[in-house]
Amino acid sequence: MSIAPVLVPSPAAAAAAITDAPAGPRAADRVVEVLRAHGVRWVFGVPGAKIDPVFDALAAVQGVAGAPQLITCRTEQNAVFMAAAVGRLTGIPGVVLVTSGPGTANLATGLLTATTEGDPVVAICGDVSRAQHLKRAHQAMDAVGMLQTVTVSAAEVTAADNVAEAVVNAFRSATREPRGAAAVVLPYDVSTTPTSIGFRDPIVPAVTGGAAAASVDRAAALLRAARFPVILAGARS
Repeated sequence: MSIAPVLVPSPAAAAAAITDAPAGPRAADRVVEVLRAHGVRWVFGVPGAKIDPVFDALAAVQGVAGAPQLITCRTEQNAVFMAAAVGRLTGIPGVVLVTSGPGTANLATGLLTATTEGDPVVAICGDVSRAQHLKRAHQAMDAVGMLQTVTVSAAEVTAADNVAEAVVNAFRSATREPRGAAAVVLPYDVSTTPTSIGFRDPIVPAVTGGAAAASVDRAAALLRAARFPVILAGARS
């Protein structure tokens, strides 16, 4: 009777298998989750190496119910003006997706127009990896410094766990009065990093004006039932 040998993987092979195991959704996938949660129907953009992870994540959900349709444009200028038109007509920020360097710089006119006209737009801009920021790397630039002059808000995300929140904040900024364009700069290495933090539900903006009687009654009930109530009242509360 012959006995088949049992192959036991070496420690190095076992470690490699663990390393090669799927690490979960990347920050780029979380960007798409936020777009879906906010009811974005179209994403206009021009692909490029530094933003391709987000394009890949969008391509993976094409045809899925509730997923935004990816519309590839000839130029970034066309893309941002189309996004601004969507924002003006629907009230939901139009989304434009571009790469680093000239791809981001080409948005300037459209973003400035959206901001001055009160059209809500969210621009997601790729960037070189963080380690290349202070080098003469290909398409390296101070993207936030440029974008701040033509938007209501612009920020660079430096940690994958903060990407979803940064995009949500861009939607808030774009739709808060005075409405306009908001930009998120996403370095390549951040977009490809796995993260467990995302937003699958839309962040509903607070309704301005007098509070509804039902809301006041609900707040009063919560305060009466609280053992240690704390009230934050005033600006930004």
